[in-house]
Amino acid sequence: MNMIKRLDPRYLILAFLLVFVTVGQLYLGFFQKWSAVFTSVGFAVATELFFFRLRKIRQFPISAIISGLGISLLLSSDEGWPYALAAVLAISLKHLIRYKGQHIFNPNNIALVFMLYMLPEYAVSTPKQWTNGYEVMVLILLLGFVASYSAKRLDTVLAFLVSFVVFALGRSVFFDHPWLWSLGPVLGASFQLFTFFMITDPKTTPPTRKARIWFAVAIAFIDAIMRVLSITNSLFYAAFWVTLLVGIPYRYWRSKRAVEIEGK
Repeated sequence: MNMIKRLDPRYLILAFLLVFVTVGQLYLGFFQKWSAVFTSVGFAVATELFFFRLRKIRQFPISAIISGLGISLLLSSDEGWPYALAAVLAISLKHLIRYKGQHIFNPNNIALVFMLYMLPEYAVSTPKQWTNGYEVMVLILLLGFVASYSAKRLDTVLAFLVSFVVFALGRSVFFDHPWLWSLGPVLGASFQLFTFFMITDPKTTPPTRKARIWFAVAIAFIDAIMRVLSITNSLFYAAFWVTLLVGIPYRYWRSKRAVEIEGK
């Protein structure tokens, strides 16, 4: 466990996504082909290197590779340009929308929200399933838990999973949703990507455990409301709105409080 803690969590997340991509391409027949993967990663890396040059940063673009892989998995389109556009948006907005030197929104989340809301005729997010290959699903889950543990965001993952299950059962009881249908997304590949990859970003989640737990619960709650209202892509929209309406004010409050404490 100590060795896992010492590893840069980004490399474990990269391994998690690479296994996701490989399994999806070779065994599960994901809609996205290798061309989508190369397009997303290529444009993400190129955009990152462009901003690195502007900001005079010398760094390997591992975050861009991670973002590109995430986009290639979460986005589905019959054409190649939506993958390129989403990749450019994700990296550009990461560098342009910042507060005290850190980006505010998860790059993939804000890019997906833009694509899914503004260009629904060209891009969708398909609820991929793992078929009946439970061995594959267990492998992905293990990698996801290890990656989130390394990133010190296992509390976020557990809080979100528990909250999602509670709200799903609540929908089943109060809105007559079949309980298997309500809990079904948990077994989906897109849900697991969202849980282990998107909401565990150390740069865009709160720094304290208590705040992270409330952050995760809030996302699950907004997602549950949107599902009752039959809003598609509810996970991505929920994460965006919680970051916008709760995450940004929370960052401002913490920075202001830190200044007050230093001034005393």
